[in-house]
Amino acid sequence: MASLTHSKKQSLLLSFFIYCWATLSVASQNTPVFSAKGLYYETLVTKIFKGDFINIPFDRDETTFVLLLNEYIDAYAINCANSLPANKVELMRAECVRERVTKDGYGWEISRTCVEWVDVGRGLYAKPEMRNAQEVIEKSQSVDAFRNMYKMMSQKNPVGEALSLVDKAKAIKSDMATLIKLNGCKSDGLMRFEENLRRFATNKQPILVNGEEARKVSISINNQNFSKLAEDLVYEHSKKWAMNQYRRGSITNATITKKDEQNRPMEMTARYRYTGWSGESTGTVRITFVEGLPECLYFHDFPSTCRTADRKLVAQFANGSYKK
Repeated sequence: MASLTHSKKQSLLLSFFIYCWATLSVASQNTPVFSAKGLYYETLVTKIFKGDFINIPFDRDETTFVLLLNEYIDAYAINCANSLPANKVELMRAECVRERVTKDGYGWEISRTCVEWVDVGRGLYAKPEMRNAQEVIEKSQSVDAFRNMYKMMSQKNPVGEALSLVDKAKAIKSDMATLIKLNGCKSDGLMRFEENLRRFATNKQPILVNGEEARKVSISINNQNFSKLAEDLVYEHSKKWAMNQYRRGSITNATITKKDEQNRPMEMTARYRYTGWSGESTGTVRITFVEGLPECLYFHDFPSTCRTADRKLVAQFANGSYKK
């Protein structure tokens, strides 16, 4: 009897070890090997790899991310040309082909302005999906050129800010080249990082560290406080406004204007009050949703420009914080 008990113990112990091995094996299969060790932006790069979008301290249209995306695409083009697909696309740069020159009464040149640009191939190539992500960001950046310039010039030390940006660009450029060398052009870890980089750029949900996509919940237009959601989204974004000031709690007429087949919101509109150069005025905002979750805010003064919905608020919405 004692021998049988001992045998059972051994069998249970063996089963336990097999279970642990299988669990660790599955986990290791879902989580590819990845290293960002020693990078200047090690913490940021690791968060992108893990799909920890909520704790990334900036939006996709801010300079740090724009630099990160562009430098990664360039570094991959330079170091991994043989790993690109057959349908790769050439990266382009703008080149001036016609200038307008202004001279004073004595014939001295006082200004020179480019009036016609053309795209010229750089001899570097990228995956189509990564180039598409880059184009999404470029479109947003072109619309926000004035806002970004105003933001920089509003700093206490704009010259220092500009120099800091140059240093940041150099650090990111070095980081991306090193990242590829650390992981290899075709490694699962680098491909996971690349995919989450693309998803962040295109405002999509990330792939998490275990290989699963971020939580997708079933949300109905009938069980959510959309007025409160609109209020929080607009208020959070208004913290970045350059000139106007949002009047807290002024959201009205929050209305779902489109829904999908599962009765989830696809689009809503709302009105709000803000103070600008001409005093207090009424503005409108259109909020779009993907799979029931807020994606973009389109304000009346830039109706075709997506302002990314705050990721923490989106996570709270997904977790039921806005249920009636």
